[in-house]
Amino acid sequence: MRVLLAGASGDLGRHLLPLLAYAGHTVTAITRRASTASALGVQSVVADVLDRPSLLAAVDGLEFDAVIHEATDLRREPRRYAHMRATNRLRTEGTSALLAAARATGATRFVTASIVYGYGFDDFGDRLLDEDAAFGEQPGGPVDAVLRSLLSNEQQARAFGGVALRYGLLYRGRGAIPTVPSDWRGELPFVHVDDAAAATVAALAATPGSVYNVVDDTPASWREVHEARARAFELPDPARVPSWLIRRAAPFGAHLLTETSMRVSNARARADLGWAPAYPSYIEGIADAVADAARARAVVASTPVPARASGAAHGSA
Repeated sequence: MRVLLAGASGDLGRHLLPLLAYAGHTVTAITRRASTASALGVQSVVADVLDRPSLLAAVDGLEFDAVIHEATDLRREPRRYAHMRATNRLRTEGTSALLAAARATGATRFVTASIVYGYGFDDFGDRLLDEDAAFGEQPGGPVDAVLRSLLSNEQQARAFGGVALRYGLLYRGRGAIPTVPSDWRGELPFVHVDDAAAATVAALAATPGSVYNVVDDTPASWREVHEARARAFELPDPARVPSWLIRRAAPFGAHLLTETSMRVSNARARADLGWAPAYPSYIEGIADAVADAARARAVVASTPVPARASGAAHGSA
């Protein structure tokens, strides 16, 4: 397929590009700067997804079979509601603009990124949430804007005949170790970024109008995952902070870290997409990252160091 990809430079997008190419798809990335596409090594159109006229002008005359919407503005951990404003717009106005681009270029398939916390920031206990559970319900308050944008994104995409993927919390083995709550161990659904990318490729062939949870098999607490990451890479333990302080310092992030516990089913994605997580839990994901790091160190250690030029060795000009 000829695929138009929004969000190619994001964490998931960078993992998605090689998988799309391996599956035989030809990818064109939407970027706001031509230099970004050059660094990614793919064809591009230069446009801002939130500037609908610019986007439609950029794709004028082009033809695609599918559009994938992975665009967010989450370059930092979203601690406050204000940190979600741009992403909320990308899930409402951005989805609308990308659907217009799909229609203008003849694309009949559309895959959009969603996320499991659209089920609500609640303690669901032992209940296993599937795709038929209530999604995007707004309890009142500033968090409503986030949930409303998730619901709008999915409704627009599915009305077109597109597919919505409700990702778990994306992780990689390596990377910064965030703060963890000292007094809340609610279970959360995680998914390795490679598994999320694989499910996205599979969704290009999914039944129109479908929605899927893309999560691993093993819910775990935020603290459990990040303490394990720190131990695996022999880093200091993450800072442990009481819930009341997290709520004061990071009012949006606190909904997830100090109030939410949910178990989410991936049975539908397994059955319909033929997808299964290569990393059933964070344990396998972290172990693989440790092995990758060891292999990288071994390669570096075995690489000969280039000899200095004789003049340089003696301080000559």
